[in-house]
Amino acid sequence: MKWGLNIKFIFITIFLIVLISLMFSIILVYQSRKALLYEFAKRGQSLVQNLALNAELPLLLENKDTLKTLAQNLLREQDVQKIRIVNEQNTVLVDISKERMLWWWQQEKTSFPVYLVPQEARAATDDMDLYLDGSRPEPAAGARGQLIGTIEVIFSREGIIETLNRIRWWIFFSATIATIIGSVGALYFSYTLIRPIQRMARATSSIARGNWGERMEVSRDDELGELTDSFNIMASSLLKKKQELETTYRELSQKERMAEIGKFSMMIAHELKNPIGIIKGSVDILSKKDTQAEIKATMVRYIQDEIKRLNRLIDDFLSFAKPQPPQKALSDINAIIQRVTTHFMIPEEAQKKIALHRELGRVPAIAIDDHQIYQALLNLLSNAAQAIARQGAIYFKTDVTDAWVRIQVSDTGAGIPDADKEKVLDPFFTTRATGTGLGLSIVKKIVDNHGGQIHISDFAGGGTTFTILLPL
Repeated sequence: MKWGLNIKFIFITIFLIVLISLMFSIILVYQSRKALLYEFAKRGQSLVQNLALNAELPLLLENKDTLKTLAQNLLREQDVQKIRIVNEQNTVLVDISKERMLWWWQQEKTSFPVYLVPQEARAATDDMDLYLDGSRPEPAAGARGQLIGTIEVIFSREGIIETLNRIRWWIFFSATIATIIGSVGALYFSYTLIRPIQRMARATSSIARGNWGERMEVSRDDELGELTDSFNIMASSLLKKKQELETTYRELSQKERMAEIGKFSMMIAHELKNPIGIIKGSVDILSKKDTQAEIKATMVRYIQDEIKRLNRLIDDFLSFAKPQPPQKALSDINAIIQRVTTHFMIPEEAQKKIALHRELGRVPAIAIDDHQIYQALLNLLSNAAQAIARQGAIYFKTDVTDAWVRIQVSDTGAGIPDADKEKVLDPFFTTRATGTGLGLSIVKKIVDNHGGQIHISDFAGGGTTFTILLPL
């Protein structure tokens, strides 16, 4: 579930209201209960103390009728549930109660000892202790006189419980009203504060998707209105900058195309000039009547070689300028490498000794244009052979890594300087006097058209490694 700002704001507001209400409720109930219990205990102590003072003489004389009358008077109090009076031998003199059963948590027991106090000491014995647990500790010797009995009173706590329940109910009712009011307030603030931000987020997303004409209506005079106005200004500025960038890009593209055309034209002129010059010279020699037959044969061979070279140059230019889209079919990369390395021949005039090594792993058949991949691998092989001066080795390796089939072509040649590694794949860049600078560019274009990648790194044997990654 996606939680938006408005939902989060409403839930957080309700949570804070409920949490604060709960905390204040706990504190209020605790303090109310404490105050009610204190008042209840104080009133009970006063009632029992008063009964004890009036019952001192009847208790001494064990006048049960008088004691019962005093107990019945006290029993009329609403909270008094039971009265029990015993003498010093724990003989029950009075035991009366209201005909009603109470649970243990609804009872409060008060036990009060009655002493026979001498007449001269009565003024000093106004402090009477209240023992809620019914214990009757023995007084210090001579402090209170002779113990003549005990009064036990059980009070009903129903009034306190009812009062506390009423307080809890009012707290719950108040918390509910506060939650409702807080929810309404949260909805209002969500609508007035968060909804404009959400509209701005949607407008920003619309601009990001390309709707550059997206604008927001300014309908407020506060900070959100200023923010909306700033957003509209920003959107207009972005549209203006976009138009300026498009204009600049078109101008740069036009200049780059013109520069490429100029460079391409110079390359064609340079590459065609020499073969045509050789052909022209050979034709001039052939046109002479006194030219020897051996020289004529040599000139014809020159013409044929230069025509082959011109055809090769034209094929390279056409492959780079207008590459054919790949005609993909399931093919075996290892079989293509076997074919490339078998057909490749080092020219005899190069006088090089190059060993070809293949370390072909188990790779699945993938959808490729085997003719184009063959051409790319052949270009890499030719490039590697040209990088080796006299003697060396070329290594082919295949394996599978992640979602790619990896092809590595390594040579033990002179290597490529770090400054040139980012340039060798650019068109017309070459470090050889007779190169066109299109071989590796064609390789990159073929790999790109197959959705692959090509990387250049140093080979551990002292040369260069070209790594091609083709998607599985």
